Amino acid sequence: MSEIAAEQKSKPNMKKELLTIGIPAVIESLITVVVTSIDTKMISPLGKKAVSAVSITGQPKLLFFCIFFALGTTVSIFVSHSLGRKDKDEANEYFHTVLRVTIFLSLVLGALLFIFADPVIRIFSKQKETIDLSVQFFRIIMGLMIFQTLSIVLNAALRGIGKTKVTLVSSICNGAVDLFVNYLIIEGHWGFPRLEVVGDALGTVAGTVVSCIVSIIFLTKHSDFLSLKGLFRKNKKYVDVNTNVRKKAGNVVCENLFTRLGFLVSGIVISTLPYEQTAVYFVAMILLNYSFAFGDGIQSTVVTLTGRSMGAKKYDDLKLYVKKSMMIAIIVSIALSAIYIFGAGPFYGSFFKDQESIMTGTKYSYVAAALTFLQITRIVNVAAMRGMGEVKAPRNLATLCVLIINPLCSYIFAIMLNMDVWGVWLATTISQIAWCLMSFIIVRSCYKKLGIAEES
Repeated sequence: MSEIAAEQKSKPNMKKELLTIGIPAVIESLITVVVTSIDTKMISPLGKKAVSAVSITGQPKLLFFCIFFALGTTVSIFVSHSLGRKDKDEANEYFHTVLRVTIFLSLVLGALLFIFADPVIRIFSKQKETIDLSVQFFRIIMGLMIFQTLSIVLNAALRGIGKTKVTLVSSICNGAVDLFVNYLIIEGHWGFPRLEVVGDALGTVAGTVVSCIVSIIFLTKHSDFLSLKGLFRKNKKYVDVNTNVRKKAGNVVCENLFTRLGFLVSGIVISTLPYEQTAVYFVAMILLNYSFAFGDGIQSTVVTLTGRSMGAKKYDDLKLYVKKSMMIAIIVSIALSAIYIFGAGPFYGSFFKDQESIMTGTKYSYVAAALTFLQITRIVNVAAMRGMGEVKAPRNLATLCVLIINPLCSYIFAIMLNMDVWGVWLATTISQIAWCLMSFIIVRSCYKKLGIAEES
């Protein structure tokens, strides 16, 4: 009887914990997408050519950034497990190891991509009209990538110990500086030069610099668990840290890499279409980015709380956290879908003036609404896998659904069957359905491995 009472007592605390950590994480992810949307809006007066040029750099950029997203995911998993074990030294050893790798890779890749920006972009884009603008944007973003990559890892570590309010402040500062600099130099205001696409790139970099500084200040002066002290000193007590990071990060890198490669191949298919069509498509994808932002915020919470429960071996708590997170995900999906359907006209009207583009975009919004449930629930299940330490299954799912199913179907429907952008949407729908269903099955399998009883 006492166990039941204790469980009932813990449920409100769990809900409070989910909201305390989850709300700032969701807002943070949402801010990122809002800033991207406004960023695109600020570029749109320059014409569809500029919108496509900047948008096309997104996939090659994320291909290289997938390494650092993987490192961020890895450090978040490890520090959350260490938090569950209340082992501060272990958490910092994992944190410092990942940070050292991030700094080294950022400097090397940044230099190489600054030099070879032109050939890289030409591999991934077939739109001859936008190549030069894409190269200008890509060279600046990637040449100064170290600030963004450090922010990714620093904030992932902070989310891993539940400090989502700090990462929210970091994100707000990032977005505010980005948009302010954009206002000054994209079109030229307050006496600043008109730099257009280059101005957009410089605004992005300025935002990441400030974001990085905010996280460093917190870790230096206010953190009670993670610290930057001893960053370049190896703690000999934890001999398995490098091996564990390589194994875990290796699988997550492969997952992210295969995901990015799949999106890139699909992006190449899209780039063969007229830029008048792709401009509307890219704006439509902003809606799915909003869906991802909500899912990503919930994901950060799930990884933190399930990882901590995993470290403390509280498996029933782990399952309850996942269940409550999934309920939140479903509610959010329904709300977002309704907004996409009823708000489509005004949304596209803010980007385009011609009625044809607005009508086409409105139809795309219906698809985005249908995909939102699949995307968000899948993200939560994958987060649960990661929190439980399962990183191979997410990698295999990403390989199958994003690297194989989505590009293959995109090519068949968009190119071979001449369905154009609608073929790409159909391919996305098929791959998301497969991804979502298999993620549900795998999470249940993970429960069985941990000996977590199924509900009657």
